[in-house]
Amino acid sequence: MVFGFSNAAIKTHQLIWWISICSILLLRLIDLLEWKLRSSKFSSSGLFGVQRYAAGCITTGIAWSCYVLIFYNQLHSVELFFKVLIISTLAGGSASFLAANRFIAISYSMILLIPISVLGLFAEQGHRQLLGVLGLAYALAMVSICVKTSRFTSNAIYQKNLNAHLIKEMENEKNHVALTNQELEVSSNELNQVNINLEDEVKRRTDEIFQLSNLDPLTQLINRKAFTVSLETLIEHSIIKDSPLALLFIDLNGFKKINDTMGHKVGDSVLIQVTRRILAFSDNDRVGRWNGDEFLMALPYSDNDTAISIAKAIATSITQPIYVHGNELYLSASIGIAMAPAHSSSATELIQLADLTMCEQKKSDNKLPRLFSNDLKEKITAAQMILEGLQHAIQRRQLFLCYQPIQSAKDNVSFAFEALLRWDFDGKFIGPDVFIPLAEKSGLIKEIGAWVLNRACMDANHWQFGRQAAVSVNVSVIQLMDDGFIRFLDNCLRSSGLAPHRLHLEVTESTFVENKEKVRQQLEQIQARNIDVSIDDFGTGYSSLSQLQSLPVNYIKIDKSFVDNIEGKGEAIIRATLFIARELNCQTIAEGVETKEQVTALSAMGVDYLQGYYFAKPMKNEDLVVWQNPITKVFSKTDC
Repeated sequence: MVFGFSNAAIKTHQLIWWISICSILLLRLIDLLEWKLRSSKFSSSGLFGVQRYAAGCITTGIAWSCYVLIFYNQLHSVELFFKVLIISTLAGGSASFLAANRFIAISYSMILLIPISVLGLFAEQGHRQLLGVLGLAYALAMVSICVKTSRFTSNAIYQKNLNAHLIKEMENEKNHVALTNQELEVSSNELNQVNINLEDEVKRRTDEIFQLSNLDPLTQLINRKAFTVSLETLIEHSIIKDSPLALLFIDLNGFKKINDTMGHKVGDSVLIQVTRRILAFSDNDRVGRWNGDEFLMALPYSDNDTAISIAKAIATSITQPIYVHGNELYLSASIGIAMAPAHSSSATELIQLADLTMCEQKKSDNKLPRLFSNDLKEKITAAQMILEGLQHAIQRRQLFLCYQPIQSAKDNVSFAFEALLRWDFDGKFIGPDVFIPLAEKSGLIKEIGAWVLNRACMDANHWQFGRQAAVSVNVSVIQLMDDGFIRFLDNCLRSSGLAPHRLHLEVTESTFVENKEKVRQQLEQIQARNIDVSIDDFGTGYSSLSQLQSLPVNYIKIDKSFVDNIEGKGEAIIRATLFIARELNCQTIAEGVETKEQVTALSAMGVDYLQGYYFAKPMKNEDLVVWQNPITKVFSKTDC
């Protein structure tokens, strides 16, 4: 934390902090040695030892937390994320290492997480606010984890000490029997019987400890730790016997909704019934509960076809109605399959591959169980490379904007320019259809979207050729639902100097499905600032007309797919869209216009604005000046 990043402004204070925490740790080490030395010679109070240890832990936690609190405003984003990651890891580790004392475990993790999270909540940067929210959520989760881990540890310690007590009693009884055996034969027989009973009790207690450590208490399946160990053994046998082994990763679809709407009691009953259905296809020791509604199944001596057949049968069984407390419930399952040793000989890696395969299967239209393949591995690897590159794209100045004009259908004057994001990834252009979904899934879309909005406003304010032309910027549903979006929008306009009426925001139709009330409130605040709103790709989403009629929008963009089919059924859809737009008091923009015939037809129908390759391809900001020149306009259609 101190030496990993170079920051001369705070280096001296970092060294002071480093010396301080090293001093604390040294004092704690001396305290530990002194305690051990004293305990070996004299009888000591266990409670006093716990109190001393608690004081040391809490002091150390405060020292760790103070580092980020002191240097919070001086740390850049990457360094801050690194520090927060270390603090979060320390907090996560406390659940296990401090599990013997619930107060110490919870106090230590809260001291680490709460101050930093609260500081992040009140930060101005969106990503720091997100860190604050995630930190508080993680803190709440840590409280639950610490309580559960502490309870488990206490039970385990209790069982262990109880067993030790019983064993000691048994040994005492045996010694007593040996001393009195010659005089009291009858008493000896009775004591022997007591010993037998004590041994049974010890065995029972040992079995209880095994169940606590290796079995899932709800389903009675082996837990993830025990399953991983068992899978390692099965893979070794598979390699020795030169026979394939299949691993199925089973994830339930729809379980969260049942659990959230009907309660955990119903959810637990559903999991128990699903467990019985899965166990019908394998032995108990080869099926494990991985996490929540996720299960694993190992199938020795199973080739690809056998594994797929069994997976299909399991999926079919899970889709059958489940009757719980008078309710008829339905679930489905996404199943990913990985083979050993063909795909991996490591239990951990094999589970990861099956998990990734399941995730890809869940995202695809094909709901049949999916087998891991090299193509999938390459796809996952490529996506990971793109995601890693995207994390640094802004910093490395690889992202840039292109602008495509939106022309008036009446006089062919540029009404606005749509800002389109492009990415030059080390000389390779990655399309928005590839990196935008990854950015949304990873949470990077807020940072990227903020950069796009800020850059577009700055460019538009410096346009000399069209002082009244607006810039149209796409906004994702994740950005729009962010509580800090309106504040950021105000900052963009203020810092760029762009007049609000020259900024248009485009939202996709599917945005309105997310949270109608929240979206309506956000759009009203946007329009209150004299910023126009467009519905992009109208007709391709899932929102209803009843939703649209209550939402404040100014423009409806007709999707390119309808323009391409204007000579077929597309014309009817376009005319219906024009009618809807008039009823909603909105103007229309047709996308993807590529021919003169389309221009003529759309203008005749009454479309207000046109956009497409017929007028110009997207072009960089510096090329707009050339394009606006009537002499060079036809020669300046830069492909961007």
